[in-house]
Amino acid sequence: MKQKSVSRKSFFWSYYIEAAEIDGASKWTTFIRIVVPLSRSIMAVMVVFSMVAYWNDWFTSMIYLPDPAKAPLPLVLRNILIKSSASASQASTIAGGYAELNKMTEMIKFSSIIIAAAPMLVVYPFVQKYFEKGFMAGAVKG
Repeated sequence: MKQKSVSRKSFFWSYYIEAAEIDGASKWTTFIRIVVPLSRSIMAVMVVFSMVAYWNDWFTSMIYLPDPAKAPLPLVLRNILIKSSASASQASTIAGGYAELNKMTEMIKFSSIIIAAAPMLVVYPFVQKYFEKGFMAGAVKG
């Protein structure tokens, strides 16, 4: 979170704001006409990073939610992975069923990864243009 605030603060320290103040623009006009249009790319990046952080946050819900029926998806997927890994390690003592259970454990792991990544894969194409604008703003001179 600290890194986000530092990058956000350094992003706005530009000569555009100073030029607007010299031209006689008020603080409100500077904010609406200069800061908001320049900050769309950094805000989109911060929104996506925050969404990913909160989407993958299973630890907070594990602490505060005592009822497993109300658990969010990342916590449910984590519990499924732990249970499948435990059953695979128990089956390692049994010679015949280990290979089949190992395949099932791997399928569960990969399917849970796809389920956990799906919302971010759906959101990213809509904010990709802001990522590109942010990268290109610092790369192009002139």
